[in-house]
Amino acid sequence: MNRTWAQYLHAFLMGQHMKTRSRIPNIYCANFCMAIVVVATLVFFAGCNMKHGVTIGETPPEIFGTDIHGEPVSLKQLKGKVVILYFWTNSCCGDKLKLLEPFYIRNKDKGLAIIAVNVSNTKETVESYAKNNAVTFTLQSDEHSMTSREYGVVGFPTIFIIDRQGIVRKKNMGYMEPDQLEKQVAHYVNM
Repeated sequence: MNRTWAQYLHAFLMGQHMKTRSRIPNIYCANFCMAIVVVATLVFFAGCNMKHGVTIGETPPEIFGTDIHGEPVSLKQLKGKVVILYFWTNSCCGDKLKLLEPFYIRNKDKGLAIIAVNVSNTKETVESYAKNNAVTFTLQSDEHSMTSREYGVVGFPTIFIIDRQGIVRKKNMGYMEPDQLEKQVAHYVNM
């Protein structure tokens, strides 16, 4: 008779492997199986990084990849500048992101950089957005959501303000008017 591993396990737990007829009650079998599942799950996740995003006061993870023009995007290269890292999607934030352009133009010579990371859309879609809306700050596509996952982004927009030393100073979840964002950034830009 051909048996699966589950059938062998069940037979073992029910005491059918022994010559005597004593069996383990079903309640013990269910508890034992549940314990195996829990232990297997803990072992599986033991090596996983359980960190949940970037927090204020720490150095954020490096961003890898290129912008929509093929230029490398790197937080290390921007050290010494104040960086706004703006996670967005076309569906919720596309009409608002372009409003940052005048703010960026006013402050870029003071050492402000904006990296707008589009989550889930292709590079071509983001290129089209930039062209249609005359956006000149850095745009990057995070088509597979790798960067947003590493930063712990769960809603859009999510905005990080990183100071000149490369430390996260603010994290805003949800839309902010450009003048509100400018007030938050002013302290770091004018340092």
